[in-house]
Amino acid sequence: MAELGKAQTGKRSSTPKICRINADDNMPIIYKNMGNNHTAPVLWADTVVLSGTEVTVASGVIIHGLDLATYAIATATPRATLGTASHWIERDTAANTMTLKSSASQSNVTFDVIIMLGMAPSSRYVEGIYCRGNTGASQSLP
Repeated sequence: MAELGKAQTGKRSSTPKICRINADDNMPIIYKNMGNNHTAPVLWADTVVLSGTEVTVASGVIIHGLDLATYAIATATPRATLGTASHWIERDTAANTMTLKSSASQSNVTFDVIIMLGMAPSSRYVEGIYCRGNTGASQSLP
């Protein structure tokens, strides 16, 4: 009877987990409800204005023991053309800071920044998630 209460999910045999994801009505944030009055932000957005060649996006942020510079994925999209300049987010894991940088000096360029907490999964972990059950169904990608 060890199989009772277990779900067969493809190559994985695990007990299903309930994960409630909530969003705020007024802020660009999605957080995970962990029960017992605990929540953890997992995805949020911010607007940053770049004047010069760099601006700090986040500094000293630690969520449930995970420092942002090590355990987050960040994307920055400019709202205006930067010309031939390139931009990137530099991480300093020792100081736990994330800095938006540009290869050329900018004058008040607004960036939309999206931050997602968690380490990037490799394809071997994501590969089996899209199929539910043992039907052999597979995702059809272009």
